[in-house]
Formats: sequence, C-alpha cells, structure tokens
Amino acid sequence: MRKLSITLCIPVLTYLIWPYIALIKLYVGLESANKKIVMEEIHWPPIKKGIEKSLNHFVKEILNKNLKQQNLQISFSAVSLTRKIADEIATPEGIIYLYHNPNKYADQIRKTFEKATEPKQLSPDIKEKPLKLEGPNIPSLWEQIDYIFFTDFSHFQASFNVKGKPFTIIWERQGFDWKVVLLNFPLT
Repeated sequence: MRKLSITLCIPVLTYLIWPYIALIKLYVGLESANKKIVMEEIHWPPIKKGIEKSLNHFVKEILNKNLKQQNLQISFSAVSLTRKIADEIATPEGIIYLYHNPNKYADQIRKTFEKATEPKQLSPDIKEKPLKLEGPNIPSLWEQIDYIFFTDFSHFQASFNVKGKPFTIIWERQGFDWKVVLLNFPLT
C-alpha cells in the first residue's frame, strides 16, 4: 500500500511543480534578455491578441476621457495603431524590453497614441546578458510575485509587481509543456 501511495504521489507532485519550472525558465529568459528562451516559453498568437485587446481598451478610455475634457487631441486613427503596437510588443525583444522598462514602455505607448505616430521605437534591440544563478536572483523573483496558483487543471496564473507595475501572466498546458497565453500589463 505504501509503495502504491508513493507511486501515485510522485506524478501528482511533478504535475504541481511543473508550471513553477516554466515560471522560473521565463524569469531566467527575461532577466538574461535571452530571446530564444522567451520565444520558446510564449505562445505568441494569443499573446498578440490579448495585447491588442488591452490596447483597444486603453484607446477607448483615452477617447472617453477626451470627450469629457476636450483639451487633448487624439484621432480615431489611433485605434488602427493598436495592431501595429501589438505586433511590436508581441516579440521576444518587446516582452524583454517591457519587463526591464515597464514605466518607460507604457510612456512610449501613450505617446505613440497621443501623437498618432508609427510605433518604431517600441522594441529596441536588447543585448543578451549572462544571468548568474547565485545571490538574490530567485528570492527577488518570489518578492515580485503577488500570487500564483492553478486556475484549473490546465491553466496556471501569476500576478507580479515589476518596478511598481502590476502584471498578470497565465500559462496553459500545451502537450508536455506550459506556455504563456495571456499577459496583462498596465498602461496607466
């Protein structure tokens, strides 16, 4: 009986630890600016769609605010920029830059909408840097996490606070791997 319970516990524990390994792998990829790791850990089509949805919501808020204040100008062409901006953000370079500079990135996005300009500078070239897995690396990850849990059998959610900005990431089990399928980040 004891062997049977140990045999059953090992797969369950492995399954429960599995998404935490994906979280740490993504963290290492972001911290070291490793485009290859970030590319592997994210399922890009739903990420791009989610970012575009968030940007559309942001534009809607700006338009509603402008209708009340009338002192800022933003054109409806800004709505068409959301797809272009989502294309710029939904890249390994864009996600890495967003992770390292969330406040600056949000300001750049706001300025792009306000001026209705092309989002060319949103994904600057990021140089990979070696990450030494010593010292406070992993403890600093745990300090940034607000909560982390399974939402169901195949989804895992984490909320972070990176440089004063809240982020929510949802992983989905896809085959034998966990992939990021949703990234929410604030623009205000």
